[in-house]
Amino acid sequence: MFRKVPDYWDTDTYKENAEINSKLVNYTIKDLSLNAKKALLCGRGSQNHPEFHPRFSTPTTSIDSELYVTVDHSPAYTRFLTRKGNYALCLIVNPKIPKKITELGGKIYWFSPEYLNYGLPQIYFGKNSGLAEIALASYLQIPYVLLSGIKLTGQYSQFEEGAKTVLESAQRSGTKIFSSDGDLTERLSFEDWCKL
Repeated sequence: MFRKVPDYWDTDTYKENAEINSKLVNYTIKDLSLNAKKALLCGRGSQNHPEFHPRFSTPTTSIDSELYVTVDHSPAYTRFLTRKGNYALCLIVNPKIPKKITELGGKIYWFSPEYLNYGLPQIYFGKNSGLAEIALASYLQIPYVLLSGIKLTGQYSQFEEGAKTVLESAQRSGTKIFSSDGDLTERLSFEDWCKL
């Protein structure tokens, strides 16, 4: 008998993963101590990212960062996990992801999507890891962020509606968001952003 493969966007899959992952929670994003005026947020939409720290990135970006952020719930995503470090993970990720991070010696800080209540910080992130970086920077009250390589074009254009909500929410909370390429928000060069 064949086991049904869960649909990628199936909310039942999210809930199953959250049930398993909720038993692994030792730290949440409330435990992150990052006192920064600025942060560079990087996605894999660019090969080159400026040298600036603190830096958040998706693991697919394949650069050293202070915080790796993912909400991806595909078990195949484990192939992108190659660095020891701090990870901010959503409860909906496939349980193979925290297992691999633990094997690498990484530390996990958990959060929940806004629609699941497990007593963790809840964040709206528009089903996208790059957008989750923005939501986390806002949650951590970082005043200025620069987006580098976070693009919602091609296959990622499905996340545009979520981006609007994430960006508006972050700006309402006082985070000013700029983009090195002007794709999602006002363009500002890295040099000018560093002067802020």
